[in-house]
Amino acid sequence: MSKYRHFSEAEAEVLAERIGMELTEGEAKSAAGYSDVDIYETLETTPIDSLRDRGGDGDTFITSPYRPPTDDNPYNAWITRFELERDDASGVLAGVRVGVKDNIAVHGVETTNASHGFEGIVPGEHATVVDRLLEAGARLRGKTNLDEMAMGPTSESSAYGPSTNPVDPNHVAGGSSGGSGAAVAAGDVDFALGSDTGGSIRIPASYCGVVGLKPTHGRVPKRGFFTQGDSLEDIGPMAVDVETAAKAMDVIADAPGGKRITNEGNRSFATDIGTDLGDVTVGVLENYFEGFATDAVAATVRDAVADLESLGASVTSVEIPELEHVGAAWWGIGPVEFAAAYLTNDVGLWRRRASIESLTAGFERVRRGSSADIGTVPKEVILLGAHLLYNHGARHYARAQNLRTALTEVVDEVFTEVDVLVAPSTPTTALELGAFGNEDMPSPNGSLTPANVTGHPALSVPCGEVENLPVGMQLVGAWHDDGTLLDVAYEYKRNA
Repeated sequence: MSKYRHFSEAEAEVLAERIGMELTEGEAKSAAGYSDVDIYETLETTPIDSLRDRGGDGDTFITSPYRPPTDDNPYNAWITRFELERDDASGVLAGVRVGVKDNIAVHGVETTNASHGFEGIVPGEHATVVDRLLEAGARLRGKTNLDEMAMGPTSESSAYGPSTNPVDPNHVAGGSSGGSGAAVAAGDVDFALGSDTGGSIRIPASYCGVVGLKPTHGRVPKRGFFTQGDSLEDIGPMAVDVETAAKAMDVIADAPGGKRITNEGNRSFATDIGTDLGDVTVGVLENYFEGFATDAVAATVRDAVADLESLGASVTSVEIPELEHVGAAWWGIGPVEFAAAYLTNDVGLWRRRASIESLTAGFERVRRGSSADIGTVPKEVILLGAHLLYNHGARHYARAQNLRTALTEVVDEVFTEVDVLVAPSTPTTALELGAFGNEDMPSPNGSLTPANVTGHPALSVPCGEVENLPVGMQLVGAWHDDGTLLDVAYEYKRNA
């Protein structure tokens, strides 16, 4: 039986009011008649599953999904634990333990988005990246904690409590992918998937002393992922070392142009890792040293740059004054896209990629459920976006998109002179629990959001410690030059 139903003349009037449309006499009636079509009934009965390979055949839960008790989850890195693998799968990730941020779909496991409002949403398919991991032989070990709906830099807004830092549990693991960073740093997994809209992979990577890569925008498919700001964010790996991050990218990433990476005609990030640093020019992004990072963090990153120079790299100072406008671009785009996703059940309007229908249905349930089930932080951002969208005609979004284009062109021009840009990943080491929001505390993602706005790949690699807490060095590369970031980071760590 079809779920589609025609709308009445009265419903047409309500819909018109809802979207701000004025109807003249008779238009509501004609619109109701226009809805009397059978194409949607046909669409609901189209045998989509028989037309494509959904994947997921042969998956086995070695351990069924469960909420881990505190003594089995000391850093609160996990929302759900399980052991899942694909029977007879083999590949570059055979035996590799992997965590999945809990805004990415795993068939048969709740996708909570770290929000009580999303509890009970169990997707009927894997996200594309998850299917690729299982196909390559990985063993999934659970869903990791995050800031609620991925909105935050510390994981403290999670409905399940913050993830703490395995290096020092009195400090946060970072966010929004804090659970993924903590799970890697604690040795629970070899790598974990994170997502990065404004530094959400690179903040916890820096705080927890692991490797975190935000790929070139669009390089990793996002089917089966609850979005926040689709044009700003990407899924990427957080790993124990650079080589493992490279292996992960070989499995989850597409080649430029959207084709799967293969051994025929496409470079393997892991197999071909490494480079002659004598052929690399490093641009020190001065915007994010003096006056941005603490003296100790800035000095630690400069020491790492000196190490790169001693290994043969050419080093030059770079100033990009236009980056002072990045915050305006991000805040003009992010809240509007977040609100639009919320208002449309994250169905993926204007995105040319397949959807997971069970996630769309789950989002509809969330949106129509009790608002008490969603926390304050995501509500604030959604309402800001709705205000910009409805009360300001999305004018600021249009200006921000134009600003994004201009900034991208400026940064692209810099990459005609250098191969990578270097900056501190975060201005401080991991914050103490409860410290975020202090007016004297610099924003954790100030040096990270440029790559989200412009779409360039960016990687955080551990480069030392300050008072026994990790410091991250951020490398930023040209579009689709993710491999160079992995190469430079690999050579730096190999010779450190």
